[in-house]
Amino acid sequence: MKKRILLAAVSQIALVAAGGADAADIQLKATPRIAAPVYSWTGCYVGAHVGFGWGRHDVSASNFSFGPGSTAITTTNGLDSGSGVFGGQLGCNYQFSGNWVVGLQGDIAGTSLGGEVADPWDRIFPGAFPGSIGVKTDWIASVTARLGITAWDNRALFYAKGGAAFENNRWDFTRSSYCFAYGGCRDTNPEEVRVGWTVGAGVEWVLAPSLPNWTAFAEYNYYYFGRDGSSYPVALTFIDARDALASARQDTHTVKVGVNYKLFTP
Repeated sequence: MKKRILLAAVSQIALVAAGGADAADIQLKATPRIAAPVYSWTGCYVGAHVGFGWGRHDVSASNFSFGPGSTAITTTNGLDSGSGVFGGQLGCNYQFSGNWVVGLQGDIAGTSLGGEVADPWDRIFPGAFPGSIGVKTDWIASVTARLGITAWDNRALFYAKGGAAFENNRWDFTRSSYCFAYGGCRDTNPEEVRVGWTVGAGVEWVLAPSLPNWTAFAEYNYYYFGRDGSSYPVALTFIDARDALASARQDTHTVKVGVNYKLFTP
């Protein structure tokens, strides 16, 4: 009789244990695994950057007074320069067809590109006191379209960009021998805004899964502002009013690193 009671008790304990194991197994199977969210580049952003720029400023002197007929004597000198750049950007991206991203961005950067170059007038009429011309680029800006492709679970974006470019130059003719020879220039410190084009490429990446709105980037840009800029007449008192100093070919390269903060997702 005791054996029967013991056997029944053991059987009940085994059934309870088995039931508990089954319930735990069902609970474990029912708990879904949460997948990491897929990052999307769609949205608008604002950011800042720093870097380095280098390029070439050309300035030419044209003189009709001593040229044959109405043909000018023209000579050009160039200045190679480099400086830091710093600024900000604002743009929007749209991700489509899986890994492709298209975007539009505007940016502006302050610079100190420039220096002094020998007055090209001295190559036409060498004098006892050679002159010089100063130039400085205050800022460079662009409006560009971007096209890129993502990698590494959408956490990195490789892109190319291109569009319109703008810059502001300040000239200093106070030490120009050409201006001195003609009684002084009409404007000794002119400013000009030049318009050109730019192309570039870069890579941008999400800083960390815990900071999905923050990205960092590194990029290279080339800016071209043409061969002909503004012309500044030097004749104040005599001879030909077309005699002038002029800004000529100018191009600039920049390398930049920066961060962006995604403002919102449409």
